[in-house]
Amino acid sequence: MATSIKRMSGVAALCLALISLGAGPVISADKSLTPDSKPGPAAPDAKPGSQSAKAAEDAKQTPYQTVRDVFEGSETVTGEVLAFPAGNPSVKAIEVTLAPGEETAWHQHGAPMFAYILQGELTVTYEEFGKKVYRAGDGLLEAMHVTHRGKNTGAEPVKVLTVFMLGEGDQATVLEKDPGDSREKVE
Repeated sequence: MATSIKRMSGVAALCLALISLGAGPVISADKSLTPDSKPGPAAPDAKPGSQSAKAAEDAKQTPYQTVRDVFEGSETVTGEVLAFPAGNPSVKAIEVTLAPGEETAWHQHGAPMFAYILQGELTVTYEEFGKKVYRAGDGLLEAMHVTHRGKNTGAEPVKVLTVFMLGEGDQATVLEKDPGDSREKVE
């Protein structure tokens, strides 16, 4: 996550920290960045007892009693490298609810999107990549430029908190044509 946070604007980093407070389990912000977005003193291979090792341990401290990592990475679920918008960044968060058996239209995302499964089970079919199942408590960076659709494959409604890191002119969701059943495969 440190790699992706280093590329993240202050607004997006703050958003992820705030979202974690309202979405159930709490995660802490990566403290390897200073307030002015310069790399912090964390040194993973520091010698025990050294000033660098102490700084790295201090950076791991959080103001929260309970922390559970939800997601860490710099690639989407289909391997796209995460890149945040350079111009006029903004954040949009929505909660998507699908009834059992309900599915989304085929679509792509015009900007990076973090998703957190609040409840239920969601199976997403990715064009040329197959299907992946996500359950309550899972966090992921959704595919951006790969056509996909989600389906509630559980017995209860699925609720997904989706957080888009938008830039000027970016669209959160772009509808796409059905890529055809011949491209669906199960992993």
